[in-house]
Amino acid sequence: MVRVTLAALAMLAAPLAPAAAQQSEALREVRTLVNEANRQVLEMQIAIEEIEANLSRWEAGMRRASATGSIRPVLSTSASDDLSDLAEQIADHPSVAIADGTCRDDLRAMGRQDLLDSSLARLPALSECAARIAPRVRIDLPYECASLFWQVSATGDLNLTGHVQDPGDLAELQTRFGPALTENVVARPFPVCSALEALELPLTSDKKPAIRMLSGKSRIPYNDSLAFEVVTPDFYAFVYLAYLQADGTVVNLLPRRSFIRKQHPPRTVLRFGDGQEGRQTYTATAPAGTEAIIGIASRSPIDALEDLEQGASGQYPARDASGRILDQSVFLDLLNSSLDDEFEQGSGRREISAEVLHLTVIPG
Repeated sequence: MVRVTLAALAMLAAPLAPAAAQQSEALREVRTLVNEANRQVLEMQIAIEEIEANLSRWEAGMRRASATGSIRPVLSTSASDDLSDLAEQIADHPSVAIADGTCRDDLRAMGRQDLLDSSLARLPALSECAARIAPRVRIDLPYECASLFWQVSATGDLNLTGHVQDPGDLAELQTRFGPALTENVVARPFPVCSALEALELPLTSDKKPAIRMLSGKSRIPYNDSLAFEVVTPDFYAFVYLAYLQADGTVVNLLPRRSFIRKQHPPRTVLRFGDGQEGRQTYTATAPAGTEAIIGIASRSPIDALEDLEQGASGQYPARDASGRILDQSVFLDLLNSSLDDEFEQGSGRREISAEVLHLTVIPG
């Protein structure tokens, strides 16, 4: 379980010694941001500790009921409702960075009659879920196409994590906050930065597809292979794969081939572009630039992506339903809004996961 100790909070809240006089303004800004991050993280931590305490009381009550042969509910109706409400608040908290769909569903199920009457075997899993929730706090800075968070490690260390679009923005962050606080921030150019924003919640899942280039390279010269492999996550998944090309177009690499999209068993290996077993051969061509492979796995079909496919080829249309040219910006905007809808309805929690592989095509 992530724990923010009083000693760690005191250390983080303490004034930071300026490295030079000209850095005093930046350091004051750091102190303000860190103090606010500490406040929000501590608030989150208190809530997580409360849910752990409830779990302990619940487990003790279950054991007493099991020992006495009682079949009555261990918790009163009001206590069950309070516990269920608390669990749902934790599962939906915007600062929760790591809690997979199964954990979220288990947390929501707390306090329900079917779970209260279930086996004690579920309790360790619920405790593990609570322990795996790690708080983080978003930091809003005036950088385009950036997502940045304060996150506290299990040892109580505070770090800035996330991405910015421009290497210059990253250099400015490192100057403002120092290399130690910013070592986990990376520069990701467009369209990768927008893909990371659109897939922010699915990317936090611990059950997501794995994508790797067969060559092991991320910088691909002209005429070199673009063959890659996708391993589906540990659940039966509907898989969506989009390739964002350097010319601004979006290619649907895995359109459905029948009325209903194929569901892949757990840990299915899918290969693309290697020219083997009847597959096409993918090679890097001009123009040079940033490209990305987006992989999304879902327990149920994603309606917005299904509706976007057209014709026998299943490729995306030239324009979206509102008439906008379906370039990468529009596609990622549609992806973002559709996944927001899925998570708002709760279906994304059960679960949608994603991965983004960043590539750079360079002249040979």
